[in-house]
Amino acid sequence: MSSQERLAIPDGIIRINRYRAEPSGLYGTTKFLITVRIDDITAGLLRASQQFVAPVPSGPHRVELRWVTPLFSSLGKSEVLHVLVGPGEDINLDCEIHNGPMVRRLLLHHLGDLSTPAPSVSGAADARVLAVTQMKRIEEQLGEDVRLIDNRASPAPVTRSLKASREWTRTLTLGESRSRTLGGNVSANLLWLSAKGSIEAELQHSLSLAIGSTHLFEEEFGVTVPARTALRIVLDWKRIWQCGEARVLLPDRSVHTVPYQVVVSVTFDQKIQDVTSFPDG
Repeated sequence: MSSQERLAIPDGIIRINRYRAEPSGLYGTTKFLITVRIDDITAGLLRASQQFVAPVPSGPHRVELRWVTPLFSSLGKSEVLHVLVGPGEDINLDCEIHNGPMVRRLLLHHLGDLSTPAPSVSGAADARVLAVTQMKRIEEQLGEDVRLIDNRASPAPVTRSLKASREWTRTLTLGESRSRTLGGNVSANLLWLSAKGSIEAELQHSLSLAIGSTHLFEEEFGVTVPARTALRIVLDWKRIWQCGEARVLLPDRSVHTVPYQVVVSVTFDQKIQDVTSFPDG
């Protein structure tokens, strides 16, 4: 299989950020474009104050940055960075331009290996979600609804159609963050607390979910009650939470791993109890 064909089968994502402050002047102006090469193929362009995103197949890849401008083609290119992309993994890299005596050096790092602090881009959000990993789902008990169908007075079976319905709200909760400070003088914990609202907004956008929206769950089902029988129908309601983790970058360059839970649906378990022998059913 050719490298062109391999790049056409997306299993994961490689992101390259160019949000860092860059030197100005003839040999380093931020107006110059950078070419992104993946597995020796030109995958696209990386512009100043932007992010490059490329879907790639899982497995090992070679990533390299080069100047687009011919003047720098022999002078400015990064070392080849080898990355291993797992199925569904989101790899985040960072582009850095360093001053030199004659040239500006292009550097390519994993996001957690930044060499110097970088200020946030003007107008950027207080927090930026770098990657979201969905994990297990958990259930929360909400209580029971009980229906009674009393057919003890009839010599024939009867079938009843019942409807289960419940409103639920899409809710997002954040857990305590685990942080690794990459630079800056602001307390990571204090900044994390002040940025929680921004993180929630960024997560809502990343997950493409309308947090706070109200939904109605409805389901119809039939129950057949034998002759001379009383049945108690118990609907055991549960709220379903999707758990996950988000890697978040704050303005002081601290990277936080933030556990989150979001309500994705409600459902119920159905129990049928024979209560014919009970005086009141």
